[in-house]
Amino acid sequence: MVINSVTGDPILRAHVLLQGLGETTNYSISGAGVKILGNSDSDSQDYGALTNGEGKFSIASLPPGNYFVSAERLGFVAPVNLHLDATSVVLAAGDKKQDLKLKLIPAGVIAGRILDADGEPVSNAEVTAEGARGSSQARTGEQGQYRIALYPGKYRIRATPQRPPFGAEIRTDGSREVHYAATYYPDSLARSSARAIDVEPAAQLSGIDIRLIGTPNVLVSGKVTGLSDNTRAHIQPNREEDRNFGGWPGNLVKADGTFTIANLDPGKYTLVVTADGRGQQRNLQSAPVEIEVAGDNIEHLELRMIAPFEVTGQIRFDDPQIRFPKPAPRPSGVPDNLPDDAPAPSAPRMIRLLPLHGGMWNGEANADIGADDSFALEKVPPGRYHVMLDWGQGYVRSVRTGSLETDGDVLDVSNGAVGEVVVSVSSLTCEISGTVNDASGPVANAHVVLAPENGAGSFSRSTSTKPDGTYSFTGVPPGKFKLAVTEDEMYLNFMQPGEALEDYKEVAESIELHPGDKLTKDLKRK
Repeated sequence: MVINSVTGDPILRAHVLLQGLGETTNYSISGAGVKILGNSDSDSQDYGALTNGEGKFSIASLPPGNYFVSAERLGFVAPVNLHLDATSVVLAAGDKKQDLKLKLIPAGVIAGRILDADGEPVSNAEVTAEGARGSSQARTGEQGQYRIALYPGKYRIRATPQRPPFGAEIRTDGSREVHYAATYYPDSLARSSARAIDVEPAAQLSGIDIRLIGTPNVLVSGKVTGLSDNTRAHIQPNREEDRNFGGWPGNLVKADGTFTIANLDPGKYTLVVTADGRGQQRNLQSAPVEIEVAGDNIEHLELRMIAPFEVTGQIRFDDPQIRFPKPAPRPSGVPDNLPDDAPAPSAPRMIRLLPLHGGMWNGEANADIGADDSFALEKVPPGRYHVMLDWGQGYVRSVRTGSLETDGDVLDVSNGAVGEVVVSVSSLTCEISGTVNDASGPVANAHVVLAPENGAGSFSRSTSTKPDGTYSFTGVPPGKFKLAVTEDEMYLNFMQPGEALEDYKEVAESIELHPGDKLTKDLKRK
């Protein structure tokens, strides 16, 4: 059967899917469903059925094997955090599985209108519900109305008016053009001060209206240097809070290198110019420039184009034991007569650069690390990057460029090549462990989130407690973190990890880890 998890009523015309699994398949389960990772050469087959008026279904003539079972129905969402033993079926020859019950959660709904400062409806505005598992969007109709079906949880609602297709207006009457900024419910320009809405299963929340906030139309202008003739280039304003919303459209740089950007919302931006030319101008990018849009125009900016360059350097490990990844377990199918001391196959050691600002250069640079611990990253655009190694036995303690050494994993090559880079890696990672309890004692399958304090740093993790209520995080770099028990599994945005615990700041624990610390921290769940 497929039943409503709230009322217990049967759900008719639900789609039940039975997916055959290979022996080496891995699973990744989320609120949206199940992603199956494994051998693509399996002969497994998928089977489906629709439930009848009593919520019942039947799938017959199945070959023996392992299967994953799921259900879906419009207006419902799948439960999250399911264990595989609750969602998998093992069938031997002649077996019958007749008591399977699948539950779906009725989605909650929020609805409202988007209005301008005068109370007039705003059509074709994008309304986004931002939650722990990501976001859902809708567009407003002619009367400014919107409706979004959501998985139960806490959400912040943001309305973004349609971007005007033209630049700033020229006015001769002394008035100043005002544009409407992206606004959070009920009346905030910043996510941090927005009110969170708690959406219960099957809830119908209406009247979630947002009146857009008008802000002065600030003009940002300047000139780009280093572009060759006839090279087409765009300037892109990037703001971290816009990262999940498509960002701002880029503006064309004029033939003489000048540019003007209008209609930016208040906030901090990173400006980057990218060239669309061919040959040496292809993939050319400028050094990033940071600005803050408030009430006044920003003029006479200069952005300098810098050709991609090579970043070379050396990795220095404080402990030779962490120079190489630990050998992987011997895979199935390895001949029994293989010597016990034969090395297990492993991937090359890699170093990666991940941009601090999501809008900069959409990608990451990576390179193999040589036997002498040297590396050479090719065609790196200017910018600031997190330095990451692809195995987790240590952490990047510091990065040195020339005579300047900075703590942490950030490499600053905003102005181009800096000579040899020295990356120091320490083995003194930290561990955090403890037990999650509620009024009844230890809690199994509770969700614990670890995120950098104030969003600084590149390390954020989540885990679930074991049947005895215990949890642990290993390989944690030193630093200041927030630790909390959350209602369910969360989507952790790597670029904005501080957002993960905004709804739990009243109960989140602040911890500070020093090199090599092993901290025990028991947590309470309400």
